[in-house]
Amino acid sequence: MTAIAFGLAVIYLAYFYFVIDYCVEKEMLFVPLFIRGAGAIIISIVFLTSIVQSGLPFQVFPQALTINGFTGAVMGATFGPAVIGEILRRTMAKNADLLSANIVDFNPDLTHIPIARIYGMVQIQALVVSMKEIYGWLLIVALTSLLVILVSYSSVRPFAVFPKWSNVRRVIKHIVRTDKDIRNNEICTQP
Repeated sequence: MTAIAFGLAVIYLAYFYFVIDYCVEKEMLFVPLFIRGAGAIIISIVFLTSIVQSGLPFQVFPQALTINGFTGAVMGATFGPAVIGEILRRTMAKNADLLSANIVDFNPDLTHIPIARIYGMVQIQALVVSMKEIYGWLLIVALTSLLVILVSYSSVRPFAVFPKWSNVRRVIKHIVRTDKDIRNNEICTQP
């Protein structure tokens, strides 16, 4: 279910990366926003189900609901947009600088166009390029996360990246035994 939720997030980000433009009608955003909402609901359900299956007593379950609500409603609705908004502001300024580099007073193509219109065209183009850049980076992160999730649940799991819990327990027991043997030998060898 986690892989399905991250797959829906990848679809949402890919849609915005490949389709977003300043001419997109708002009705075209219904499907990707529905897909994003479905992915968020699946992640929430998986989180709560894993908490219940971990042996959490019923008396503590309202606290888990509170944490789930806090992460989804507070962190997801305020922290995420604040970070993305700041990245958008910086990226847009960088892209506007790059796009306006050829706007000079001796460019013959721009002599009859008012400066306000040129400025507006640069800002629109910088906004679209910046949004595509941000959605592209988020898509790369989402694809990497989805790949990690898929590899971690498959039988093709490399030991160095995703050890099984039985292997971790065995290694810890070995370390404890070895440490105990070393301490016993040190105690026995001291005069």
